[in-house]
Amino acid sequence: MLNKEAEDSFEKGYNALEQHDWRAATAFFEAALMLEKRLTPRTPQARYRSYYGLCLGLAKRRHHDAIKMCQVAIQLEQYNPDLHWNLGRVLHNAGRRREAYKVFVRGLKQQPGHRGLVTEIKKMGLRKKAVLPFLSRKNPINKTLGRMRADAEARAQTSARQRTPRRA
Repeated sequence: MLNKEAEDSFEKGYNALEQHDWRAATAFFEAALMLEKRLTPRTPQARYRSYYGLCLGLAKRRHHDAIKMCQVAIQLEQYNPDLHWNLGRVLHNAGRRREAYKVFVRGLKQQPGHRGLVTEIKKMGLRKKAVLPFLSRKNPINKTLGRMRADAEARAQTSARQRTPRRA
């Protein structure tokens, strides 16, 4: 059974989040969590935890607490792709790109066409293959050759732009 006050606070937080008002969203999600804890003896809803964690990570940069909050939410309700989306965004914001990608993919397994998850994966972009695929990406030779390849590609693009004839 849903707690009406907590649900109202959550809805206000969600609306504030859509308006990019992180401060208000954080306050509303925190209030929803507290109301749920105070008025019901059970564990607060997973989505309350997840969205509060998202705000902690993105607005307040408290990544450790945010990741923990989102992970607990996923343990409570593992089949909700929105919870994976929130955790992935916090991980990506914390600089943990590889983990974020894995979380996004897990979320897509729950709901293959999830717009938020697909958008985040597209935003992350694709990496090019290692120059020497038989060596690790972290190998200094691969790193150096990769930088050289990127520099050469950038120079080629710049010179191609300069060679384009201009109309008089």
